[in-house]
Amino acid sequence: MKRALLVALLCYAVALAGAPPGVAQTGGDVAVSDQVYVRHDGGSDQSIGACSTNQRQQNEPSAAVSPTNPDLMVSGANDYCTVDTAGDTWAGFYYSSDGGASWTNSLLPGYSTDTSAEGQDSPLFQFTSAAGDPVQEWNNDGKVYYGGIAFNRTQPARGSIWLARYDWDSGAAPDYEFTTLVSRGASSPLFIGNFEDKVQLGVDRGAESPHEGNVYMCWARFNANVNSNSIFFARSTDDGRSFSVRRISRTVAGSQFCDIAATKSGDVYVGWRQFENTGRGARAQDNAVVYVKSTNGGRSFTNPRIAAEFTAWDVGDEFSNPEAAGRARFNSCRNADMTPGACRSPEPQIPARDCGDGPLVCDSGYVFHRQASQIRITADPTAAGDEDSVYVVYDGSVPGSETPTGSTYGTIESGIGSQGAVYFTKTNNGGATWSDPERIDPQSEGHQYFADIDANSGSLHAVWQDSRNDLASGPDGGDFRTVPVANVWVPSNPPGSVSTETTGLDTFYATSGDDGDSWAVEMVSTESTMPQYEQFGDRDVPFFGDYNYVSASGDSVLMTWTDQRDTIAGDDPRYADGDGTDGFDVLQCRAPNPDGSFGPDTCPNAGGLNQNIYGAVIAD
Repeated sequence: MKRALLVALLCYAVALAGAPPGVAQTGGDVAVSDQVYVRHDGGSDQSIGACSTNQRQQNEPSAAVSPTNPDLMVSGANDYCTVDTAGDTWAGFYYSSDGGASWTNSLLPGYSTDTSAEGQDSPLFQFTSAAGDPVQEWNNDGKVYYGGIAFNRTQPARGSIWLARYDWDSGAAPDYEFTTLVSRGASSPLFIGNFEDKVQLGVDRGAESPHEGNVYMCWARFNANVNSNSIFFARSTDDGRSFSVRRISRTVAGSQFCDIAATKSGDVYVGWRQFENTGRGARAQDNAVVYVKSTNGGRSFTNPRIAAEFTAWDVGDEFSNPEAAGRARFNSCRNADMTPGACRSPEPQIPARDCGDGPLVCDSGYVFHRQASQIRITADPTAAGDEDSVYVVYDGSVPGSETPTGSTYGTIESGIGSQGAVYFTKTNNGGATWSDPERIDPQSEGHQYFADIDANSGSLHAVWQDSRNDLASGPDGGDFRTVPVANVWVPSNPPGSVSTETTGLDTFYATSGDDGDSWAVEMVSTESTMPQYEQFGDRDVPFFGDYNYVSASGDSVLMTWTDQRDTIAGDDPRYADGDGTDGFDVLQCRAPNPDGSFGPDTCPNAGGLNQNIYGAVIAD
């Protein structure tokens, strides 16, 4: 059967005063976000109106296709369109009733300016100011589950896990039903008490499962001890109205990035990344894919086991001024302009997971968003699936690709870079053994990261972002392993890096009909994207989210990713040393002060922050 990319690319024309929707053009992908917003009940309020016209960021997308009607698709994202009106980010909820050809944008009910009766009845209303980290799944009866985290950036933090349910088995739009508070975080400042984060969602749709309809969630619980974070699991047997919660990571320390797979017979697997720990004795561990298994619908689990060990691909550097970086990150986070981890304290920040300009400049002079190796796990719930087969993808360093970077930048450790690639491993005997990890799409150059995988109807589907087309080395030497994506190699800082002539990243899709023994690969994004635009931290640092998503239903596959093609680039007048004209800056409007400094950006809705979610649909 011939595969066809369905949908259309929707572009926006942007002006300083804010931009109305533009004209649809034929292409291979579609703008999922950046559409007109509709409130869940058909009404309107201050935030719905602003979100329909402003040009703010969206990142960390989810995706889910109905198992009974593949024309019905949903997506979500961290949506910054509410910052002006509601004071913080919220969970965007997007849906398509025509197989992804067009999208309607909405918001999860319960944001602070929500005037609807259902929104004000949500347990999130006036409980937290922010919601995000979206995850979505369908059951077999036309119910859409939408989960995520919610929190306040100041005390009480209340970093919590929530789940919303929508009813949508037909028609043009889903019907919001309720939101459940699954696990409530502490009222202490952020990360001083329990903070629930990095959530995932699973629904038992097994063709032969006695637990069909169960809803599962997993997440990482953080507290004041950064080395003791654990994986928690929640189970609902009443369609998401109530949950039982338990810790499943047990003796494994440094656990994050969990995911859930439910087989066609109802076995539940939860996998996550175990972080390297160089401590002695029982606390010593390597980076690994760890998993637990339940054969009773999530009531109990095995002890954690290792499916595969790997060398991580975690980008990092060192801040040039740790004190200034700590203060800048803290202040930006409090202003809903940085991820919540920066709200921990204004203490000096020496290791850097992301680098930019001004107080957030790093010793290497490179500009990059945060990235850390993650795992995703899946199983085929349909009659065509195998009840003992489970599949995992993760992004890690290619063994033997290590090389000195000549700077403080590194992906293995400071000063040591490597190639990042997407790996695949599987079990066909219920976890008794796992295959040797293999690269899905080996390439001699470029990095692959933010991978996801889904199994459905006898086929496997994977998506990731890929820098193989990036011009990743400069005229003075260096190679793609020694610099972040979209940066030109420089021998020293200053002067620091500039952006490459290409824009950095493309989105790739792979499918397998033979249990992952071979893969067909194609590029699904029609335009490359620049992932390093400095749109956060007062326009000083990039943030590209932490993941992509893919969801399959029979022959229909939806994948979503963060994309910068609509961002308007610009210069930053605050920096005369080249950092303001290096190709990583965005359109901003700043007035000079008498002392030579500059005021705040007065045109945040003009396109410089226009980060969007794009998606593609593939059908056979």
